[in-house]
Amino acid sequence: MLNNYFKLQYRIISRSFEEFGFNKYLLVPVILAFYISLFYFISLSPSWGVYLVSLLNFQWLFALSEFNRNEFLRNTFETKDFHFIRLLENFSVSLGTIIVLTISGNYLLVGILLALCVLFVFISTNSIWSNRIPTPFTRKPFEFIIGFRSTWLLIVLLYSIAVIGLVYSNQNLALVSMFVLCLCSAFYYQEPEPFMFFWNQNRKPVEFIWYKIKRGIIQLSILLIPLLLLQILFFPSELYKPILVWGLGILLIPFTISLKYAAYPEKVGISEGIILALCLAFYPLILAIIPYYYFKAIANLKKIS
Repeated sequence: MLNNYFKLQYRIISRSFEEFGFNKYLLVPVILAFYISLFYFISLSPSWGVYLVSLLNFQWLFALSEFNRNEFLRNTFETKDFHFIRLLENFSVSLGTIIVLTISGNYLLVGILLALCVLFVFISTNSIWSNRIPTPFTRKPFEFIIGFRSTWLLIVLLYSIAVIGLVYSNQNLALVSMFVLCLCSAFYYQEPEPFMFFWNQNRKPVEFIWYKIKRGIIQLSILLIPLLLLQILFFPSELYKPILVWGLGILLIPFTISLKYAAYPEKVGISEGIILALCLAFYPLILAIIPYYYFKAIANLKKIS
């Protein structure tokens, strides 16, 4: 049964890869190229690149430990098999990062990541009670409320890292935490709402997209303002740095919303994910791509409205 489970996961990943137009045999070379790019990124930005890569891996572990997913596996497999599956999954998504961090000499982060691989076998990151966690966001739109409640542990960790960085005069660490918060918020828009939700709203496509963008920028700013104020307190002469990160994060909101509704009612696919990765590698590319997906989203919503 374990063998069938992992075969099924491989088929799902391979099929998603083929939907983008690639041969499934290119999957491994693409993964290798991705981690080589991460190593190159760390080499270019050694002071904060390792933290960004580590937090990215943490988010993968976080997602794999989602409560409903864990409950399904617990109900399907025996306890011993469940622990084995979760441990193998955690080490599989972390192996590349561990190798990259080891080569770059960041042994402390390697140890922390190994510990997290084991820890996330035994905890779920989104339990039933998390639905009752109060949020600083309004009921509509729904993305930030659901996203906040499913990633609250990551948000607490990022705030903690930022505070530690500020206390120990490491502003780069705080800036990385701010930007990872922006990335985390961008992923809140991955899941499409039920078609009935869109159909029942009373806005035209252009008004609807701009409403979501304005609300997204406000809600992202609510997450970032506490860290911005702390940086004013600790680094008043370098206020431009957190403001720049804030601006870069704001660009992600129209970008991810346009991606979402260009694909709606389907989920954002691998192709859009790769485009997002390219934009993160070369950030000014976002400015060129936003108009394309914005008009594509408008056209798509006009067809289904």
